[in-house]
Formats: sequence, structure tokens, C-alpha cells
Amino acid sequence: MLASAAFVATAFTTFSAWAQTTPIAAQLPGILPESGSLASIPAALIGEALTVSIFATVSRPSEAPTWEARDIKYTIPGTSVSVKMIGRETAIVITITPYKDKKGGLMLVVQGQVWYKDGEAGVGYRTTVDTLTVGFGERVLFYPFGAKPEGGAPLRVELIMDKYASASEGPAGQSATEATPSPVKDKAKP
Repeated sequence: MLASAAFVATAFTTFSAWAQTTPIAAQLPGILPESGSLASIPAALIGEALTVSIFATVSRPSEAPTWEARDIKYTIPGTSVSVKMIGRETAIVITITPYKDKKGGLMLVVQGQVWYKDGEAGVGYRTTVDTLTVGFGERVLFYPFGAKPEGGAPLRVELIMDKYASASEGPAGQSATEATPSPVKDKAKP
């Protein structure tokens, strides 16, 4: 599908990290806070809030990343949140809707959409939808352009869903000094 991953190394930008720290929208009547921001979660539901940590990298095997970006989004079970990455010849949107499962973890409905310039053919489009069962703090890997053993994955997006904790708390309501990292299992999706 993609002859070369070179165009992937073009600069991507992730949107809305700045908006999560700007409470101006909450102060203006009639303007809703940005989806995915902490301000978008009603105060009565803050105890149910989840964080979505996003870490995206562009690299080749055995090389340092040529580009990386981090962002944090906030949501509640049953409400989707999207991550957008826009490059010169590529646009990627990942939409995650978490649901609590009966085992104390999460069931995620994840949709990935990729638009890319396909040489003389014009614009190509690819979409995937999948459901995953994960524990809090478990890592989910998404490769928008696929993962090839010989060339690696030019773009890798790592998503981690966890319970929201205020600055004075660690994960799952523990104090920051009590918090210990949970075991990590990779659930890779092309």
C-alpha cells in the first residue's frame, strides 16, 4: 500500500494538549470545553474519569526516533475521545470509547482512520475498528501504516488507559508514593 515510509517522517502535530490547560472556554457562557479535556467532564462524574496517555513516535529499527509527541486526554466510560495527528501528506484520527467490564478492567472500542497521499493515485483512505479488553495501565499499540518485520513500523502510537487521579494521588486513588507500575502487556494492532 505504501511504497515508502519516508513521508511519514514529516512533521506531525497532535492537537489539543494546550486546550486542556486553558480554562477560558469554561469561563465563557455558551462555549463548551473541548472534548478530551478535563474541563469536559462534569464535576459529578470526576470520580469515574479516565486518562488516555498517548505517545506517538516515527522511527526505524535500531535508530533513535525522528519525531515523537505526547498528549493526555480525559474521558468517562461510554464517551469517546479522539487523537488527531496531521502531517504534510497524512492525517490520522484514533477514536477510543472505553467501557467498564465485569472483571474490573476496560473494554475498548477503537477506530483508526488514516488518510494519505498515494503518489499519482490521489488520496488513499484506510479504517479499522476493533474491540480490546485491557486492564488499567495496560499498553495498546497501534501501527497506522502496519508493522513490517523487515522495515519495522514507521509510525507507532502507544495508548494507555488509566483511572484519573488528582495531582496528589497516584493511579487508582493511591498516594503518589504508594503507586507502583502495573505489568505491561502489548496488544498490537495494525
